[in-house]
Amino acid sequence: MPLITNAAPESWQELEEMVTAILNESGMAARRQVRLELPRGNVNVDVYAEEAIDGITHRTICECKNWGSNVPREVVHAFRTVMQETGAHRGYIISRVGFQRGAYAADEATTIEQVNFAEFQAAYFDKWIGKRIWAVENEIGSINTYYEPIGKPGYGLIEDDAGREAYDAVWGKYLFVGLMLMSFSPCLRVFQPRPYPDLPFNIA
Repeated sequence: MPLITNAAPESWQELEEMVTAILNESGMAARRQVRLELPRGNVNVDVYAEEAIDGITHRTICECKNWGSNVPREVVHAFRTVMQETGAHRGYIISRVGFQRGAYAADEATTIEQVNFAEFQAAYFDKWIGKRIWAVENEIGSINTYYEPIGKPGYGLIEDDAGREAYDAVWGKYLFVGLMLMSFSPCLRVFQPRPYPDLPFNIA
């Protein structure tokens, strides 16, 4: 199961903060402790996120339970009401320990998922890493193009040995960076999925 972080939240506040960070880093606009207006009053939700896809706003709500006991079905029933009245498209109840047997039956025919923190990370891993590698790609510019298998770009335009020697020195110095960045490049994954190298990364 791919994990975004190995850190384990020690409190409900930390769980909310980490869930919010994951959603934000996945390209969503997420906030914690949000007060929403409902037809029958107000409700506070632990984490609220929005994302615009093709001009349509999709809403996700997360209920974070860093309890030392299993979450009962009454919590799921209450969460279903919040989901319905807010018009949220997806909901997560994230439990540190687990859920009572009746809780799983309570989310049938809904878009609610009952997960632990590791399962929540796995659900967003592909979305998260896709956003992160594009962020890295945009920061580094085109450095990885100098280490593509087709050869050193611009090398044939150098007219003297001193220039080629200087090029080779810089190319060799940063070879390890080019190989790493090329292996994680999102450009390699535009047309079809491609697995990421295992970490820690070894280029030897």
